[in-house]
Amino acid sequence: MHFALFILLTASANGQDFFKINQYNIVYDGEFMPIITFLGNYQFNKHFAFTSYFYVSAYPKNSWGEGLVGASYTPVKGITIGFLGGFQSNETELWRVSPIIMLVKKQFSFMGAFEFGGKRYRWDAMGFYSWKSLKFGAEFIRYYQMYAAGPRVEFSFIKSHPITIFYSGLWDWSYGKFANMFGIYMSFNLFGNRPLMAE
Repeated sequence: MHFALFILLTASANGQDFFKINQYNIVYDGEFMPIITFLGNYQFNKHFAFTSYFYVSAYPKNSWGEGLVGASYTPVKGITIGFLGGFQSNETELWRVSPIIMLVKKQFSFMGAFEFGGKRYRWDAMGFYSWKSLKFGAEFIRYYQMYAAGPRVEFSFIKSHPITIFYSGLWDWSYGKFANMFGIYMSFNLFGNRPLMAE
């Protein structure tokens, strides 16, 4: 699940340099799967940014990790596209690539991230409506041969260095099972620029 790039792309669209730590957990078919991600964004100017993304799964039955770096481009305010590439572990291929897209219009936002390399295909698409410190939306994911979708809600507090808690309830119609996804992420300015809340 690649939803962590959502806040990275929001920061790119707003011209921010930052580092983000995200820890979330998936409960699926009686199994508990903890995951941690690290993200970074360095904005060269209002159009171009350097981005990086690292993902580690601690699920003992299927541990996996990846490290991706690349660039994102914002042609106009509210639209960001990017492309990341790098390496992964415990897969049939060593390489991995990920095109990404982000759209923001006032309180509405959409993010899509797509990963390829080996058998572990991952897609994640999310749409949100923001109201004060809350975001309400829906998420659609593909993971291997699993397709799942459901509602997602986020709540952020501490505006200068936001801490966000979130929950997604996903129905996997490939196998007829329900998945809970919940966690917390924290964002930090690198050079003291403006707060990391989406505009």
